[in-house]
Amino acid sequence: MQTEIRILRKQTNSVKFEGNKFESFVAKDKTEQVARVLRDGKLSIASGSKPNSSEELMKSAVEMVSYGSPHDVPFVGKAEIKPMKLASDETISTKEMADIAGGIIEDLRSLDDRISAWTTLRSEVVEESLKTSNGFDESYRKTYWSIAAGIDLTVDGDRLGLYDFATTIDPKFDPAKLKNTIAKKLNWAKNTVPFKAGAYPVIFSPGEAYYVVMPVIQSLVGRAHYQKLSPWCDKLGQDLLDQRFTLVDDGSLDGQWTSKPFDSEGTPVKRNVLVQNGRLENLVLDRKYAALLGKESTGNAGGLHNISIEPGTKSIDDMIKSIDYGLLIDGSMGAWSGNPYVGIVTGTISMGLLIEKGEIKGRVKDCMFTVNAFEHLKDNIVDFSAEREMNGNSLFPYLQLSNVVISTN
Repeated sequence: MQTEIRILRKQTNSVKFEGNKFESFVAKDKTEQVARVLRDGKLSIASGSKPNSSEELMKSAVEMVSYGSPHDVPFVGKAEIKPMKLASDETISTKEMADIAGGIIEDLRSLDDRISAWTTLRSEVVEESLKTSNGFDESYRKTYWSIAAGIDLTVDGDRLGLYDFATTIDPKFDPAKLKNTIAKKLNWAKNTVPFKAGAYPVIFSPGEAYYVVMPVIQSLVGRAHYQKLSPWCDKLGQDLLDQRFTLVDDGSLDGQWTSKPFDSEGTPVKRNVLVQNGRLENLVLDRKYAALLGKESTGNAGGLHNISIEPGTKSIDDMIKSIDYGLLIDGSMGAWSGNPYVGIVTGTISMGLLIEKGEIKGRVKDCMFTVNAFEHLKDNIVDFSAEREMNGNSLFPYLQLSNVVISTN
Protein backbone atom coordinates (compact mmCIF):
# COMPACT_ATOMS: atom_id res chain seq x y z
CA MET A 1 0.00 0.00 0.00
CA GLN A 2 1.20 3.51 -0.87
CA THR A 3 0.03 6.66 0.88
CA GLU A 4 0.23 10.37 0.19
CA ILE A 5 -0.83 13.42 2.19
CA ARG A 6 -0.99 16.92 0.73
CA ILE A 7 -1.63 19.99 2.89
CA LEU A 8 -2.30 23.42 1.41
CA ARG A 9 -2.78 26.45 3.65
CA LYS A 10 -3.80 29.92 2.43
CA GLN A 11 -3.87 33.03 4.61
CA THR A 12 -5.62 35.88 2.83
CA ASN A 13 -6.25 39.55 3.65
CA SER A 14 -8.20 41.81 1.33
CA VAL A 15 -9.38 45.41 1.34
CA LYS A 16 -12.24 46.38 -0.96
CA PHE A 17 -13.66 49.73 -2.04
CA GLU A 18 -16.88 49.83 -4.08
CA GLY A 19 -18.87 52.80 -5.42
CA ASN A 20 -16.12 55.22 -4.32
CA LYS A 21 -16.41 54.07 -0.69
CA PHE A 22 -14.73 51.60 1.63
CA GLU A 23 -16.73 48.38 1.67
CA SER A 24 -14.86 45.69 3.60
CA PHE A 25 -11.74 44.16 5.04
CA VAL A 26 -11.72 40.36 5.01
CA ALA A 27 -9.21 38.00 6.61
CA LYS A 28 -9.32 34.27 5.90
CA ASP A 29 -7.22 31.30 6.95
CA LYS A 30 -8.07 28.16 4.99
CA THR A 31 -6.43 24.75 5.07
CA GLU A 32 -7.07 22.06 2.48
CA GLN A 33 -5.90 18.49 3.13
CA VAL A 34 -5.97 15.61 0.67
CA ALA A 35 -5.10 12.00 1.49
CA ARG A 36 -4.57 9.44 -1.28
CA VAL A 37 -4.12 5.71 -0.96
CA LEU A 38 -3.01 3.29 -3.68
CA ARG A 39 -3.44 -0.45 -3.13
CA ASP A 40 -3.90 -3.40 -5.48
CA GLY A 41 -4.29 -1.13 -8.50
CA LYS A 42 -7.01 1.02 -6.94
CA LEU A 43 -6.90 4.66 -5.83
CA SER A 44 -8.99 6.30 -3.12
CA ILE A 45 -9.05 9.97 -2.16
CA ALA A 46 -10.30 11.71 0.98
CA SER A 47 -10.23 15.47 1.44
CA GLY A 48 -11.34 18.07 3.94
CA SER A 49 -10.71 21.48 5.46
CA LYS A 50 -10.89 20.58 9.14
CA PRO A 51 -7.61 21.57 10.86
CA ASN A 52 -5.24 18.77 11.87
CA SER A 53 -7.36 16.06 10.26
CA SER A 54 -4.66 14.35 8.20
CA GLU A 55 -4.75 11.10 10.17
CA GLU A 56 -8.54 10.98 10.04
CA LEU A 57 -8.56 11.55 6.28
CA MET A 58 -5.89 8.91 5.71
CA LYS A 59 -7.91 6.41 7.73
CA SER A 60 -10.97 7.13 5.58
CA ALA A 61 -8.96 6.75 2.38
CA VAL A 62 -7.58 3.40 3.54
CA GLU A 63 -11.07 2.15 4.42
CA MET A 64 -12.45 3.13 1.00
CA VAL A 65 -9.58 1.99 -1.24
CA SER A 66 -11.25 -1.31 -2.14
CA TYR A 67 -13.97 0.76 -3.82
CA GLY A 68 -11.46 3.07 -5.51
CA SER A 69 -10.95 3.78 -9.19
CA PRO A 70 -8.39 1.83 -11.27
CA HIS A 71 -4.92 3.37 -10.96
CA ASP A 72 -1.51 1.77 -11.38
CA VAL A 73 0.82 4.80 -11.39
CA PRO A 74 2.92 4.83 -8.22
CA PHE A 75 3.14 7.92 -6.06
CA VAL A 76 6.25 10.03 -6.45
CA GLY A 77 9.40 9.04 -4.62
CA LYS A 78 12.26 11.09 -3.27
CA ALA A 79 13.21 13.84 -5.72
CA GLU A 80 15.71 16.68 -5.97
CA ILE A 81 13.70 19.89 -5.62
CA LYS A 82 15.37 23.14 -6.65
CA PRO A 83 15.12 25.99 -4.11
CA MET A 84 13.09 28.90 -5.47
CA LYS A 85 12.49 32.53 -4.51
CA LEU A 86 8.72 32.71 -4.31
CA ALA A 87 8.12 34.62 -1.08
CA SER A 88 8.80 38.08 0.26
CA ASP A 89 9.07 39.02 3.91
CA GLU A 90 7.89 42.54 3.10
CA THR A 91 4.39 43.35 4.27
CA ILE A 92 2.14 46.32 4.98
CA SER A 93 -0.50 46.94 7.63
CA THR A 94 -4.24 46.85 7.11
CA LYS A 95 -4.33 50.64 7.36
CA GLU A 96 -1.63 50.97 4.71
CA MET A 97 -3.59 48.64 2.44
CA ALA A 98 -6.70 50.80 2.93
CA ASP A 99 -4.70 53.98 2.32
CA ILE A 100 -3.32 52.64 -0.97
CA ALA A 101 -6.73 51.46 -2.14
CA GLY A 102 -8.40 54.69 -1.06
CA GLY A 103 -5.76 56.75 -2.84
CA ILE A 104 -6.45 54.88 -6.07
CA ILE A 105 -10.16 55.68 -5.71
CA GLU A 106 -9.32 59.39 -5.43
CA ASP A 107 -7.02 59.19 -8.46
CA LEU A 108 -9.68 57.52 -10.59
CA ARG A 109 -12.37 59.94 -9.46
CA SER A 110 -10.18 62.80 -10.63
CA LEU A 111 -10.58 61.58 -14.23
CA ASP A 112 -14.30 62.43 -14.25
CA ASP A 113 -16.54 63.34 -11.31
CA ARG A 114 -19.29 61.07 -12.70
CA ILE A 115 -17.13 57.99 -12.23
CA SER A 116 -18.00 55.23 -9.77
CA ALA A 117 -14.67 53.64 -8.87
CA TRP A 118 -13.74 50.35 -7.21
CA THR A 119 -10.55 48.69 -6.12
CA THR A 120 -9.44 45.53 -4.33
CA LEU A 121 -6.04 45.02 -2.70
CA ARG A 122 -5.30 41.44 -1.68
CA SER A 123 -2.43 39.58 -0.03
CA GLU A 124 -2.02 35.84 0.28
CA VAL A 125 0.51 33.54 1.92
CA VAL A 126 0.53 29.99 0.54
CA GLU A 127 2.19 27.05 2.28
CA GLU A 128 2.08 23.62 0.68
CA SER A 129 3.57 20.31 1.78
CA LEU A 130 3.49 16.86 0.21
CA LYS A 131 4.60 13.60 1.77
CA THR A 132 4.43 10.08 0.33
CA SER A 133 5.28 6.67 1.69
CA ASN A 134 7.72 6.35 -1.25
CA GLY A 135 10.09 8.92 0.24
CA PHE A 136 8.92 12.30 -1.03
CA ASP A 137 8.76 14.91 1.74
CA GLU A 138 8.93 18.52 0.55
CA SER A 139 7.26 21.86 1.18
CA TYR A 140 7.39 25.45 0.00
CA ARG A 141 6.06 28.89 0.89
CA LYS A 142 5.11 31.71 -1.42
CA THR A 143 3.49 35.13 -1.15
CA TYR A 144 1.10 36.79 -3.54
CA TRP A 145 -0.13 40.37 -3.77
CA SER A 146 -2.69 41.65 -6.24
CA ILE A 147 -4.33 44.96 -6.88
CA ALA A 148 -7.24 45.56 -9.22
CA ALA A 149 -9.05 48.80 -9.90
CA GLY A 150 -11.73 49.97 -12.27
CA ILE A 151 -14.38 52.51 -13.10
CA ASP A 152 -18.00 52.55 -14.17
CA LEU A 153 -19.26 55.55 -16.09
CA THR A 154 -22.79 55.93 -17.43
CA VAL A 155 -23.58 58.78 -19.80
CA ASP A 156 -27.00 59.11 -21.46
CA GLY A 157 -27.80 55.48 -20.69
CA ASP A 158 -24.52 54.17 -22.10
CA ARG A 159 -22.48 52.28 -19.48
CA LEU A 160 -18.72 52.00 -19.77
CA GLY A 161 -16.65 49.75 -17.51
CA LEU A 162 -12.84 49.76 -17.49
CA TYR A 163 -10.25 48.14 -15.23
CA ASP A 164 -6.60 47.24 -14.80
CA PHE A 165 -4.66 45.08 -12.35
CA ALA A 166 -1.20 44.02 -11.23
CA THR A 167 0.24 41.00 -9.40
CA THR A 168 3.55 40.47 -7.63
CA ILE A 169 5.09 38.51 -4.75
CA ASP A 170 5.66 41.66 -2.66
CA PRO A 171 3.61 44.77 -1.79
CA LYS A 172 5.34 47.03 -4.30
CA PHE A 173 2.68 48.65 -6.43
CA ASP A 174 2.61 51.57 -8.83
CA PRO A 175 -0.84 53.14 -8.39
CA ALA A 176 0.02 55.78 -11.00
CA LYS A 177 0.39 53.05 -13.62
CA LEU A 178 -3.11 51.76 -12.87
CA LYS A 179 -4.57 55.23 -13.16
CA ASN A 180 -2.69 56.04 -16.36
CA THR A 181 -3.75 52.80 -18.04
CA ILE A 182 -7.40 53.35 -17.16
CA ALA A 183 -7.18 57.02 -18.20
CA LYS A 184 -5.79 55.99 -21.59
CA LYS A 185 -8.58 53.46 -22.11
CA LEU A 186 -11.17 56.02 -20.99
CA ASN A 187 -9.90 58.53 -23.52
CA TRP A 188 -10.14 55.91 -26.25
CA ALA A 189 -13.55 54.56 -25.29
CA LYS A 190 -15.59 57.52 -24.04
CA ASN A 191 -17.12 58.08 -27.49
CA THR A 192 -19.06 55.38 -29.35
CA VAL A 193 -18.74 55.01 -33.10
CA PRO A 194 -20.52 52.88 -35.74
CA PHE A 195 -18.90 49.81 -37.26
CA LYS A 196 -19.79 47.75 -40.31
CA ALA A 197 -19.68 43.95 -40.38
CA GLY A 198 -16.97 42.19 -42.35
CA ALA A 199 -13.54 40.55 -42.12
CA TYR A 200 -10.85 42.87 -40.77
CA PRO A 201 -7.42 43.08 -39.19
CA VAL A 202 -7.83 42.87 -35.44
CA ILE A 203 -5.43 43.40 -32.55
CA PHE A 204 -6.22 41.28 -29.50
CA SER A 205 -4.94 42.59 -26.18
CA PRO A 206 -2.85 40.08 -24.16
CA GLY A 207 -5.84 38.98 -22.08
CA GLU A 208 -7.99 38.45 -25.17
CA ALA A 209 -5.17 36.73 -27.04
CA TYR A 210 -5.30 34.04 -24.36
CA TYR A 211 -8.80 33.07 -25.50
CA VAL A 212 -7.63 32.86 -29.10
CA VAL A 213 -4.77 30.57 -28.10
CA MET A 214 -6.84 28.43 -25.68
CA PRO A 215 -7.77 25.77 -28.30
CA VAL A 216 -4.05 25.25 -28.95
CA ILE A 217 -3.35 24.80 -25.24
CA GLN A 218 -6.28 22.44 -24.71
CA SER A 219 -5.27 20.38 -27.74
CA LEU A 220 -1.86 19.76 -26.15
CA VAL A 221 -3.21 18.41 -22.84
CA GLY A 222 -2.32 14.74 -22.31
CA ARG A 223 -5.83 13.71 -21.40
CA ALA A 224 -7.14 15.01 -24.75
CA HIS A 225 -4.50 12.97 -26.59
CA TYR A 226 -5.16 9.79 -24.67
CA GLN A 227 -8.92 10.08 -25.19
CA LYS A 228 -8.40 10.96 -28.88
CA LEU A 229 -10.22 14.28 -28.49
CA SER A 230 -7.39 16.49 -29.71
CA PRO A 231 -7.14 17.15 -33.46
CA TRP A 232 -3.37 16.92 -32.99
CA CYS A 233 -3.12 13.33 -31.80
CA ASP A 234 0.10 11.79 -33.16
CA LYS A 235 1.21 15.12 -34.64
CA LEU A 236 4.06 16.05 -32.29
CA GLY A 237 7.05 17.20 -34.30
CA GLN A 238 4.93 18.63 -37.11
CA ASP A 239 4.90 22.26 -38.24
CA LEU A 240 1.25 23.23 -37.78
CA LEU A 241 1.38 26.90 -36.82
CA ASP A 242 3.10 30.12 -37.92
CA GLN A 243 6.88 29.94 -37.50
CA ARG A 244 6.78 33.05 -35.29
CA PHE A 245 4.57 31.28 -32.77
CA THR A 246 6.38 29.86 -29.71
CA LEU A 247 4.40 28.79 -26.64
CA VAL A 248 6.08 27.88 -23.33
CA ASP A 249 4.85 26.84 -19.89
CA ASP A 250 7.43 27.39 -17.15
CA GLY A 251 6.57 27.09 -13.47
CA SER A 252 10.23 27.13 -12.42
CA LEU A 253 10.66 30.91 -12.73
CA ASP A 254 11.66 32.76 -9.56
CA GLY A 255 9.49 35.65 -8.43
CA GLN A 256 6.31 34.55 -10.20
CA TRP A 257 3.18 34.03 -8.14
CA THR A 258 2.06 31.03 -10.22
CA SER A 259 5.44 29.27 -9.98
CA LYS A 260 6.09 26.39 -7.58
CA PRO A 261 8.95 23.91 -7.08
CA PHE A 262 6.74 20.84 -7.56
CA ASP A 263 3.21 20.15 -8.78
CA SER A 264 0.33 18.66 -6.78
CA GLU A 265 1.74 15.14 -7.33
CA GLY A 266 5.29 16.04 -6.29
CA THR A 267 6.82 16.10 -9.78
CA PRO A 268 9.47 18.84 -10.07
CA VAL A 269 8.22 21.73 -12.21
CA LYS A 270 10.27 22.67 -15.26
CA ARG A 271 10.30 24.70 -18.46
CA ASN A 272 8.09 22.96 -21.01
CA VAL A 273 8.24 24.20 -24.61
CA LEU A 274 4.86 23.27 -26.10
CA VAL A 275 5.26 24.91 -29.51
CA GLN A 276 8.63 25.99 -30.94
CA ASN A 277 8.47 28.23 -34.01
CA GLY A 278 5.19 26.68 -35.08
CA ARG A 279 6.24 23.08 -34.44
CA LEU A 280 4.39 21.00 -31.84
CA GLU A 281 7.03 19.90 -29.35
CA ASN A 282 5.49 18.67 -26.10
CA LEU A 283 2.28 17.93 -24.23
CA VAL A 284 0.92 19.07 -20.86
CA LEU A 285 1.14 15.95 -18.68
CA ASP A 286 0.53 14.73 -15.16
CA ARG A 287 1.81 11.33 -13.96
CA LYS A 288 -1.31 9.38 -14.95
CA TYR A 289 -1.57 10.49 -18.56
CA ALA A 290 2.19 10.52 -19.00
CA ALA A 291 2.23 6.82 -18.07
CA LEU A 292 -0.73 6.04 -20.32
CA LEU A 293 0.98 7.75 -23.26
CA GLY A 294 4.41 6.27 -22.56
CA LYS A 295 5.94 9.64 -21.63
CA GLU A 296 7.19 11.47 -18.54
CA SER A 297 5.17 13.94 -16.48
CA THR A 298 5.86 17.58 -17.33
CA GLY A 299 5.00 18.67 -13.78
CA ASN A 300 1.52 19.87 -14.71
CA ALA A 301 -0.67 17.99 -12.24
CA GLY A 302 -3.07 20.75 -11.21
CA GLY A 303 -2.76 22.66 -14.49
CA LEU A 304 -0.52 25.15 -16.25
CA HIS A 305 1.89 27.40 -14.39
CA ASN A 306 3.31 30.37 -16.35
CA ILE A 307 2.20 30.16 -19.97
CA SER A 308 3.88 32.60 -22.35
CA ILE A 309 4.18 33.54 -26.01
CA GLU A 310 7.43 34.91 -27.37
CA PRO A 311 7.10 38.63 -28.21
CA GLY A 312 7.61 40.33 -31.55
CA THR A 313 9.56 43.50 -32.31
CA LYS A 314 6.83 46.03 -33.18
CA SER A 315 5.27 48.26 -30.51
CA ILE A 316 1.53 48.27 -29.95
CA ASP A 317 1.44 51.88 -31.14
CA ASP A 318 3.08 50.88 -34.43
CA MET A 319 0.66 47.98 -34.79
CA ILE A 320 -2.26 50.39 -34.43
CA LYS A 321 -0.69 52.76 -36.97
CA SER A 322 -0.42 49.91 -39.49
CA ILE A 323 -4.20 49.35 -39.65
CA ASP A 324 -6.34 51.29 -42.08
CA TYR A 325 -9.65 49.95 -40.78
CA GLY A 326 -10.05 47.36 -38.03
CA LEU A 327 -10.41 46.78 -34.31
CA LEU A 328 -8.49 46.56 -31.06
CA ILE A 329 -10.34 44.07 -28.85
CA ASP A 330 -9.63 44.54 -25.13
CA GLY A 331 -12.63 42.76 -23.65
CA SER A 332 -15.12 40.07 -24.59
CA MET A 333 -17.79 37.83 -23.12
CA GLY A 334 -18.28 34.15 -23.88
CA ALA A 335 -15.01 33.71 -25.80
CA TRP A 336 -13.90 30.91 -23.46
CA SER A 337 -16.91 28.66 -24.07
CA GLY A 338 -17.51 26.04 -26.75
CA ASN A 339 -15.58 22.99 -27.95
CA PRO A 340 -11.85 23.88 -27.95
CA TYR A 341 -10.93 20.93 -30.19
CA VAL A 342 -12.86 22.44 -33.11
CA GLY A 343 -10.81 25.61 -32.83
CA ILE A 344 -13.66 28.09 -33.24
CA VAL A 345 -13.44 31.02 -30.84
CA THR A 346 -16.31 33.49 -30.86
CA GLY A 347 -17.37 36.12 -28.36
CA THR A 348 -19.38 39.25 -27.79
CA ILE A 349 -17.06 42.25 -27.81
CA SER A 350 -17.45 44.20 -24.57
CA MET A 351 -14.52 46.52 -25.25
CA GLY A 352 -13.76 47.01 -28.93
CA LEU A 353 -12.01 50.07 -30.30
CA LEU A 354 -12.29 51.19 -33.89
CA ILE A 355 -8.96 51.79 -35.63
CA GLU A 356 -9.23 54.02 -38.70
CA LYS A 357 -6.25 55.24 -40.68
CA GLY A 358 -3.90 54.23 -37.87
CA GLU A 359 -5.76 55.96 -35.03
CA ILE A 360 -8.20 54.94 -32.32
CA LYS A 361 -11.51 56.63 -33.14
CA GLY A 362 -13.80 55.33 -30.39
CA ARG A 363 -15.67 52.38 -28.95
CA VAL A 364 -17.89 50.07 -31.00
CA LYS A 365 -21.01 48.38 -29.65
CA ASP A 366 -23.12 45.31 -30.40
CA CYS A 367 -20.35 43.41 -32.20
CA MET A 368 -19.05 39.84 -32.12
CA PHE A 369 -15.82 38.30 -33.39
CA THR A 370 -15.10 34.83 -34.75
CA VAL A 371 -11.78 33.15 -35.47
CA ASN A 372 -10.60 29.63 -36.13
CA ALA A 373 -7.62 29.36 -33.79
CA PHE A 374 -5.90 26.61 -35.76
CA GLU A 375 -6.25 28.38 -39.11
CA HIS A 376 -5.64 31.95 -37.93
CA LEU A 377 -2.56 31.04 -35.89
CA LYS A 378 -1.18 29.24 -38.92
CA ASP A 379 -2.01 31.55 -41.82
CA ASN A 380 -3.29 34.86 -40.44
CA ILE A 381 -0.78 36.12 -37.89
CA VAL A 382 0.29 39.64 -38.84
CA ASP A 383 2.46 40.40 -35.82
CA PHE A 384 3.11 40.07 -32.11
CA SER A 385 3.91 43.18 -30.07
CA ALA A 386 7.20 43.74 -28.32
CA GLU A 387 5.25 44.52 -25.13
CA ARG A 388 3.87 41.66 -23.06
CA GLU A 389 1.44 41.79 -20.14
CA MET A 390 0.77 39.35 -17.32
CA ASN A 391 -2.88 38.27 -17.14
CA GLY A 392 -3.57 35.55 -14.60
CA ASN A 393 -0.95 32.88 -15.31
CA SER A 394 -0.29 34.03 -18.91
CA LEU A 395 2.36 36.41 -20.22
CA PHE A 396 1.24 37.30 -23.74
CA PRO A 397 1.95 40.06 -26.25
CA TYR A 398 -0.70 41.87 -28.27
CA LEU A 399 -1.68 39.61 -31.17
CA GLN A 400 -2.59 41.03 -34.58
CA LEU A 401 -4.54 38.77 -36.92
CA SER A 402 -5.94 39.34 -40.40
CA ASN A 403 -9.35 38.28 -41.72
CA VAL A 404 -11.14 38.20 -38.38
CA VAL A 405 -14.88 38.03 -38.93
CA ILE A 406 -16.78 40.80 -37.13
CA SER A 407 -20.57 40.60 -37.06
CA THR A 408 -22.95 43.31 -35.86
CA ASN A 409 -26.46 43.29 -34.42
